[in-house]
Amino acid sequence: MSDTPPPTPAPAQDLVTAYDAYGRELRISRADWRDQVLLPQLQRNWNDADELYRLLISGLNDGLAADLQPAAARLVEIDTNPERSHTVEGIVCLRNERIEQAEATLRAGIEQAGPTGTLLTNLAKVYAARGEQARADQTLWQAVQADPNQDNGLLWWAVRQRERGGEAAYLAALREAAELPDSWRARLWLARHHLQQREVDAARALYEEVLAMGRYDGASLMMISGDLGKHGELALMLQLVAPVYDEHRHDPMAGLNLLRAYQQSGLVEPGEALLARLYALNIVPLKAQLDSFAQAFQELRARSARATPVDPGQLRFSTLALDRPIWHYGLRDPDWLLRGKPGDAAAIGFVALGRSMDDAQQAQVQREDEMGRLTRSIPLYLAESVHFWTDYAAHCYVPVMTGGGPVVSGAETDVQALFDTLPATMRHLVTGMIGGNLDEEPGRWVLRLDLWDCPTRSRRASESASGTRAEFGALLRGLEARLLAHVGQARERPLDAFYDRPAPQALPRYLAALGQAFTLTLLANEQLPKSALWGERAMLEWPLAMALQDPAAQVPRLMYLSGLSKAAAYGSDLLPQLGQPSLQLLRDTRPADAPFARLAPLLWKVFGMDEAWQAHLRDLPTDTDARYRAWLERVAGQRN
Repeated sequence: MSDTPPPTPAPAQDLVTAYDAYGRELRISRADWRDQVLLPQLQRNWNDADELYRLLISGLNDGLAADLQPAAARLVEIDTNPERSHTVEGIVCLRNERIEQAEATLRAGIEQAGPTGTLLTNLAKVYAARGEQARADQTLWQAVQADPNQDNGLLWWAVRQRERGGEAAYLAALREAAELPDSWRARLWLARHHLQQREVDAARALYEEVLAMGRYDGASLMMISGDLGKHGELALMLQLVAPVYDEHRHDPMAGLNLLRAYQQSGLVEPGEALLARLYALNIVPLKAQLDSFAQAFQELRARSARATPVDPGQLRFSTLALDRPIWHYGLRDPDWLLRGKPGDAAAIGFVALGRSMDDAQQAQVQREDEMGRLTRSIPLYLAESVHFWTDYAAHCYVPVMTGGGPVVSGAETDVQALFDTLPATMRHLVTGMIGGNLDEEPGRWVLRLDLWDCPTRSRRASESASGTRAEFGALLRGLEARLLAHVGQARERPLDAFYDRPAPQALPRYLAALGQAFTLTLLANEQLPKSALWGERAMLEWPLAMALQDPAAQVPRLMYLSGLSKAAAYGSDLLPQLGQPSLQLLRDTRPADAPFARLAPLLWKVFGMDEAWQAHLRDLPTDTDARYRAWLERVAGQRN
């Protein structure tokens, strides 16, 4: 046993928040952040003034001023914006208590850029640090006069008046600043005061003045929307801020405030429209919050959706027959990688389950729920299991309504009529029913599977299970094992070596992915209109989340790539936003010859990476497998 004690975790106040390429929040020690991220990035960007400035601000915000002095001096050397560079170096010097150097830097900046509000404000901080309060006040007022909208200087000046004369002096200072030429920011602080006093009309008048001037900066709408939201004035926020908010110019936090107002007001369509605009910015630290809003809007849609009774006689149905795992579709049939079954192999067919319903229920068009999705995803999973773990070929049959998506039947399958439509190789057929209510807690379900012998047209076995939501995965795996025992021809190893069954606790999540993959397949094959799609982003990103949760699993990566390919086929507007995490997933995939990595050309084609695509074609060895070349041709333009 080692005598070395375990490392002591860093205290919470000594942690820095960072985000990876997938938008996941990370908490790392300040020392590790400094040594592994900040300092190397400063060196890599030693000659890039814009990036050096951004890193300096980040380091100041993270309390690492002691490490920033050389980089701040370097910024002064290379920056063509003397106000910016001298201000930052002055702040770094102040944080490191180098008061004389801070003053010299700021005065040098004033000589080059003039007495700007920012430089004068920080010079006033130098005087205040020395205890020269009268000189600090005089310089600070000069800063406010030079730029009455410089937030740091304006508020500091007003607060200093409050410290001396109370709230009346604070308000008088703001009113005095509001009278300066081109001043507008003081009105925002006055409006905040009016809101605190419940003087909404007075606050509204000030906001309208500022917005009419059109000279507010990117953070102003954040302040307006935040203050209105804090005081419950959601309608006023949407009326004033939503029409002028530009996500490319204004602080994204104002956009989040608007999203919250839309959500709390139950306004789904404008909320989702703004959500799409904010997603398109690809701001990694915001992704988790945007995902939360996406889920909230989807739940609002679900609550407001109404089932619409229809006349079954007016509906037109067809059956979608699948002869491979659902996530194979979209990969352009990579037969050089994914093994198939011989054309004459004995087959097992799986029919979408029926759903136990109240006898009084009639046919309805309604939003998909979890139980309805399971009527398809369970047969899809069992067919996948047969494909990989037996010598049988597997087929899956799902009824769909023309232009309306999958159909959930409330009746038992008419197996005898179905026998006449099956191919001659079909040896077994699996039908079944599912019931229960997963929308309640703890949520219960009951499932019955019937195994039919096709040559004799007789029922060979019937298996059933029931339980709570928490028991679902383990019980379904038990049903799967019993079913495979009945049909025989089991394999000791899966058909493709990379395949592995999901663990029982992960099975519900895996089944959801299969159901979503089926919906994307309908879209890609024009059997479902895009207008009928809800929660598209969650569908596309669901397998990515599974892949990140289990880095060793290969199937979620292939599911994700399959979904991206289908999204390209139906023209998804979300694809550009998925490029960065998709390429990061490719870089992170191990081993290097894993299936997802070997299918990289499809990823390049989905995201229009022509240079990588062309380079790959040029570098193909002369003895490249003909099946691989044929696959590349399919990727280049043909649909699977």
